[in-house]
Amino acid sequence: MKHWKTLTLSTAISVLGLPALAQEVTTLRLGNWLPPHHLIVSKILKPWAAAIEDETGGSLQFEIMTSALGPPPAQFDLLLDQSFDVGYGVSGHNPGRFSMTQVIDLPFMSPDPWAGSAASWLTYQKFGAEYGEHEGAHVVGLFTHSNPNINMAGGRVETLADLEGKTIRVGGNVTGRMMAELGASPVQLPPTEAQTAMSRGVADGITFPSESIAFFGITPAITSVTRIPGGLYTDTFWVAFNEDSWNSLTDDQRAAVEKHSGMAIAMLAGFAWTSDDITGEQALRDNGAEFLTLSDEDLATIRDRLKPLETEWIEQANAKGFDGEEILSYAREMVQNYLTDKSGFTQK
Repeated sequence: MKHWKTLTLSTAISVLGLPALAQEVTTLRLGNWLPPHHLIVSKILKPWAAAIEDETGGSLQFEIMTSALGPPPAQFDLLLDQSFDVGYGVSGHNPGRFSMTQVIDLPFMSPDPWAGSAASWLTYQKFGAEYGEHEGAHVVGLFTHSNPNINMAGGRVETLADLEGKTIRVGGNVTGRMMAELGASPVQLPPTEAQTAMSRGVADGITFPSESIAFFGITPAITSVTRIPGGLYTDTFWVAFNEDSWNSLTDDQRAAVEKHSGMAIAMLAGFAWTSDDITGEQALRDNGAEFLTLSDEDLATIRDRLKPLETEWIEQANAKGFDGEEILSYAREMVQNYLTDKSGFTQK
């Protein structure tokens, strides 16, 4: 076991002269691969852990690790190996491994981080046990990031045609395929290298939410920002316990975790990304960036070009013995239920 138990003394009831009461404390290690000021750590994981610690009266505590034990794609395997008790990661960092869980990653499935996070969790809650994608772990939450924009360091993308031939930095193969289908030339680079790449002409722009543009220090390089209403794509993040670590908790401790997980994690994510997007967007405006929005006609063209991604996901789901249409329909229904601006979502 990677967690440990210690004894602490509760406050003595001095008025009655009673001896201090011993309380057994379980401390779980939470694997972390992001800096402490990243919103996932500061605005999602820390408040989540604090709520559980308070709910249990301190009998369950979390140590958020300050050094990564491995790269992001290794996090789920590190969790299974009990290198830590609780972990989180991006489902898309392991292509093909969590494909059913990633239904919200499909184009235009996540119009905002509130709806995307809520729908990802509720859909997993209904169907996830059948997937078998997280065996050896106990998933307590899923969430998504906010809408990405096309952020340009040179030129502007006012219409879809303007994207033709532009070199766009992407974070993964799925986003890269999307950009290629839309006429751009995708290049995969770490976000920390994006600003340098754009200043040297290696990339013309980058797909990122405004929060991430600010976090990675890319704001000074951006001259225009093109919004794609409806949410071009997102990434589904998971939060999970190692199964043995989960089973070692008391019934009361597990109940406290469940009370503050699931939809509670989804709502923390929605707030965190919405809040930091506002800050990031203001920084871009202060830096003189121009904001543009693609037309309804261009949006219809994009939906048509990216429709094969949805068709392929349904075929993969059916091949695994699931009803892909049913899962997709339910996910869309959950998105609609939690959408902050229902005018921006088109039911398909």
